[in-house]
Amino acid sequence: LPHEAAQHWRWRQFLFTDVLFEVADGVGKATLNRPQQMNALTLDMIRALDDKLAEWAKDSAIRAVMIHGAGDKAFCAGGDIRALYDAKKNGNERLLSEFFWHEYRLDYRIATYPKQLIAVMDGLTMGGGAGIGLNAPVRVATERVVFSMPECAIGLYPDIGAAHFLQRCPGEIGMFLALTGLRLRTAGLYYCNLVTHTIPSERIGRLMPESLSIDNMTTRTADISKLQPAIDVCFGLNSVDAIITALENRNDPGSNDSLSLLRRGSPTSLKVTFEHMKRMRGKTLADVLKQDWRISRHMMAGTEFFEGVRALLIERDNAPKWNPATRSEVSEAIVNRYFEKLPDEPDLDLKL
Repeated sequence: LPHEAAQHWRWRQFLFTDVLFEVADGVGKATLNRPQQMNALTLDMIRALDDKLAEWAKDSAIRAVMIHGAGDKAFCAGGDIRALYDAKKNGNERLLSEFFWHEYRLDYRIATYPKQLIAVMDGLTMGGGAGIGLNAPVRVATERVVFSMPECAIGLYPDIGAAHFLQRCPGEIGMFLALTGLRLRTAGLYYCNLVTHTIPSERIGRLMPESLSIDNMTTRTADISKLQPAIDVCFGLNSVDAIITALENRNDPGSNDSLSLLRRGSPTSLKVTFEHMKRMRGKTLADVLKQDWRISRHMMAGTEFFEGVRALLIERDNAPKWNPATRSEVSEAIVNRYFEKLPDEPDLDLKL
């Protein structure tokens, strides 16, 4: 039976096409290959990519690695949250645990890779896709990039190390992006120090590590830069409630748009996100991912995320019934529980 199981696993790997791998001229290329699903990450994709990166790291013939997304619509739109929803519905707690465990270890491997590692972001780059793309040491964006961390709107929080890479943003923009999920395009990503290079999408097929240059195609000022003075004032305050009150008092178009985004979010998610971003300031990626693991395990044991997915992606009534329903009901004690170690569960192991 062990021999048959091993044969089955090798055959399954041979048939697996959701991530494609090739090597040419000393460069390993990995392509997330679910274009019809916007290259959304499954556990099998995460494990396949992590295994291959570990293998390439030891291969002296490979000098650099590039990660792409198939098609022209998305680099990766995030984790396959429908699969997580179904796992909860079917009582598959193992998937709910293993998905985040392996995803965060992959993100850490990408960030600490011993060779040049380049993420080529073309199209939607959200959630788990940002975990791959924005944790990479070299972060390339085309003019088609759309970045967002929209987790609060589905009852989750910006995980995958976002509380670390959003620290690159000037002023309080990192906190603003985490809470609102505002979408940024190429100019905004470049302004926020989230990407290292910008290139025209027509160059992707010819892109090699040695041909990288900062072709800053962003000829106009990023819109986010115009909002930064107000963002710094409002999102530097000491609570979600204080931020919302300040925005209400401003009553200008930018503040009203921010309020609209905030009001879509789960009250619990907003307060946990704010606390996470505040606690992780100045912390390492390892610190952040270990705390991400604790928070995610609490959220997978709860109901908010699954209610958000139901309302926005399954039944699509766009009317999530958050519980607690208001910010005033989300006490400090409730928030603090998300940061505690779960009984009988290990902390995240980042020894690769």
